[in-house]
Amino acid sequence: MTDCTQSKLPSIVEKVLNQIEERVHKTTNKQIADEDLLTLHSIFGGVLQRALDIIEKYPTFVTYSTANKTRELIEIKGENDRCYRVFPRINFCPCLAFKHQVLEKKTQISCKHILAARIQQILGKTVNHDVTHDQYLMLVKSMFDLEDENNG
Repeated sequence: MTDCTQSKLPSIVEKVLNQIEERVHKTTNKQIADEDLLTLHSIFGGVLQRALDIIEKYPTFVTYSTANKTRELIEIKGENDRCYRVFPRINFCPCLAFKHQVLEKKTQISCKHILAARIQQILGKTVNHDVTHDQYLMLVKSMFDLEDENNG
């Protein structure tokens, strides 16, 4: 496995999400079918419900992108209105759950923020804000400032 692919969700999970995305895009109502939700639950367990709770509370997510969408971040509001920013289709989140359950304990594939962001991408429920390269870098830096707060 190369360094580039290590940060992505495991390939089988990514394949399932891509298949769901294809099916959603072929439907007129742009919703995830019940059988696809069952599949996601079998993969993610309780993380799926927590991701759906975020989506219910915040039905549209903000995406920040530079010119030509060469760099993107998705912003997810968490508990206490704290914002988490994640890279699309990359399995990394600065939240404590990701650190403890995914990286340290390896009891989960991902966290609710990553899954919620991916579901919103599939459903097309993101609003894009164009940012300059410098603004993008500040947003990325703030991701790691949050990580430092959690460790401090």
